[in-house]
Amino acid sequence: MRWTAVVPGALLPAGIAAEVLAGAQAPWLMPALARARVEPPLQLGCDAAAHLAWLWQQFGGSGEPVSAPYALRALDEQAPLGAQCWHVDPVRFEFARDHLLVTPLPEPLADDEAQPLAEHLLTALQEAAADAAPRLHVHREGWLLTLATPWSLHASPLDAALGQPAHEHWPAGADAARWRRLLNDVQMRWHAAAVNDARVRRGEAAVNGLWLHGGGLWRPLPNRPFAMVASRDPVLRGWALAAGLPRSAVVGEGTAEARGDALSIHRELLAPAQFEAWGQWLERLARLDAELCALHQRCIAAGCEELALVLCGQREVRLARIGRRDGWRLWRRAPVAPILAEAV
Repeated sequence: MRWTAVVPGALLPAGIAAEVLAGAQAPWLMPALARARVEPPLQLGCDAAAHLAWLWQQFGGSGEPVSAPYALRALDEQAPLGAQCWHVDPVRFEFARDHLLVTPLPEPLADDEAQPLAEHLLTALQEAAADAAPRLHVHREGWLLTLATPWSLHASPLDAALGQPAHEHWPAGADAARWRRLLNDVQMRWHAAAVNDARVRRGEAAVNGLWLHGGGLWRPLPNRPFAMVASRDPVLRGWALAAGLPRSAVVGEGTAEARGDALSIHRELLAPAQFEAWGQWLERLARLDAELCALHQRCIAAGCEELALVLCGQREVRLARIGRRDGWRLWRRAPVAPILAEAV
């Protein structure tokens, strides 16, 4: 048995990897990587965030990852299967020099904030896209939009756009102008919303944007590479369910029992890597080190032969296999900086 742990944001730009890692406090991870069996880097060759592209391929998906309809089915078993579905995640656009920067909200919106903002969005949708019969699904884990008449758009995942200039990732395609008009309408409505006034008075950032991404139709996925998925991430849970895993095998984080090959995702490093906030990246690495050490102990105790770390960057992933007996490979002392460096 193997436990696979996907770590987005783990790979650093090659030019600064050694310098950043000189300040790392990771007493379990650094020696473990030095003794691990590390595979050559895999270039995924698509526009999606590397961790999403890698996971999508593991479940047998082709092309750019489709995530929204699978997340919706994970969150709502009764959600329709035949409609096109998109993520429409509330975000914050920040001014940075001569462009807008895509930033996440520090915390998910509370119900009393999400409801009035969602009503403004739904009103705008009904006015601008009534022909598509829009339906909005608001969950704490994310907002999703279903359309009876599909939109023709290519959009960057939010995980790829965070910390990046918004204009480099605007949706493109035949319906791009329609989306931009809708977004402008929603931004004006939200600017005048009492919810945002209250947030600003409390010293919180106003919610001033939406990020459309991950759209497509639900289809069964052909590969079932894992017998268990331990995650609250609705996209990952949705992909696992579409691959045929029973809901009893799709569990929350912290599960100690491995039921065959298992999968988890650990997102702590992604946001600081996207924003190049390397001090924060190091702080979170220290917490991740303790988390992965505990996971390694649990999965070895449960009978797993190895913990496989899928170390992800922007366009590249590298697999490091930490076996049951690798701790005894005292002669193995590979430098860690090249393992955690991404060439792009």
